[in-house]
Amino acid sequence: MFPRALDGAFLDLDTHDAPLHVGWTIRLEGRPPPLAALRRHVAARLDRVPRLRQRLVATTLACGERRFEDDPAFDVARHVNACALPAPGSAGDLRAAAGVLLSAPLDPARPLWRMWLVEGVAGGWALVGQVHHVLVDGIAAVELAALMFDASPDAPPDPPSSWQPQRTSPARAALGAARTRVASAAGALRALGTGDPGEAGDALRELLSPAPATSLDRGTGPRRLVAFATAGLEDVREAGRARDATVNDVLLAASATALGAALRRRGEAHDELKALVPVSVREPGSDLGNQLSFLVVSLPVAERDPGGALDRVVAQTTRAKASGHSAPVAGLVEALGLLPRRGRELAARLALRLAAFNVIVSNVPGPEVPLYLMGRRVVAIHPAVPVPDGHGLTIGALSYMGRVGIGLYADAGAAPDVVEIARDLESALDALRITGPGRGASAPPAGRSR
Repeated sequence: MFPRALDGAFLDLDTHDAPLHVGWTIRLEGRPPPLAALRRHVAARLDRVPRLRQRLVATTLACGERRFEDDPAFDVARHVNACALPAPGSAGDLRAAAGVLLSAPLDPARPLWRMWLVEGVAGGWALVGQVHHVLVDGIAAVELAALMFDASPDAPPDPPSSWQPQRTSPARAALGAARTRVASAAGALRALGTGDPGEAGDALRELLSPAPATSLDRGTGPRRLVAFATAGLEDVREAGRARDATVNDVLLAASATALGAALRRRGEAHDELKALVPVSVREPGSDLGNQLSFLVVSLPVAERDPGGALDRVVAQTTRAKASGHSAPVAGLVEALGLLPRRGRELAARLALRLAAFNVIVSNVPGPEVPLYLMGRRVVAIHPAVPVPDGHGLTIGALSYMGRVGIGLYADAGAAPDVVEIARDLESALDALRITGPGRGASAPPAGRSR
């Protein structure tokens, strides 16, 4: 099995200082299970997700293309480990631990995922994990989590796995590479043929139009910080209904308010920032991997009223949806798959340099039923969207059980105030909740109790 075009692009853009892995911090109730029991549980569930036992290797008959093959030395103990917070295990301790754990690079010679059982968390325990973007996008990550968790606390354990690694012949690998190229060509033609040919040019102009230079547009190294915010899902929906806005629109407006406050603290004055917003084009029942397109949204960071920011965001996203810009971008991404590996790598890195954006803001709908791991209920989920090379901050949101868990993931040198940004974002969401259309209100002051 070969990565598709966008999957391969995430590999090509991966660097030592900016590894492109998707992360998460999941809080659970009760006492943590023993590490050995957790490893047995995960190992048994991997039969449902074969890709998590596969590593990436270069082929010889397909111009060095990388493909997935079973890892003959796979050992779940390399991927599932444990650590403990210093007593008493505060929310700040969990944030700090998650930042350290998510800064650790994945071993490229092994399957590209890892998780830690974190003990000593107040009121329970946590799972902090990461999986490379080559394997999942946001929707696929949710589907993957659903395979590892249960909808009932009394779900019977899976029987031990009898898995044995399988080898793929070089000839079959070359045939697989050819099939992937054909699939990329078909996907590119299908996506580019869904609308007016001029839309591809419009989409590219949006991506390439200049973005303001800010202190967030830099990478200082691999060290990452995380911060969390939370909001009621129905509150966010109600704030959106008042202005005919989606949950994603509300998140973008709150992000604009929080980022504007952060820039003003730094003495920077900007009217707008450019946000890159992933859009899922995933079809039901699809395999793991990335099925994404992208929209560009200008965040009105000079607007201090969250309601006013939301009005301006809605006007943009309404136009973008009507124009169908995301389909041409998906086709252009698929077209990368027609290039040989080295050409694709150069094209991907050039595209990242040319694409102008200041922040990535991602929102993924999650499960609305409670999830359990070995009988322990999941309390909250906060995602971590990877920070690309040359950037300093991403914002990801995931809904679960009537709450929206928001994770801010930051380059430690570019955004050391990420916790304050998270507080301002949560305050902006509160302001939108209590403010109807036409009744402007500034966000509550930052720094309130979390």
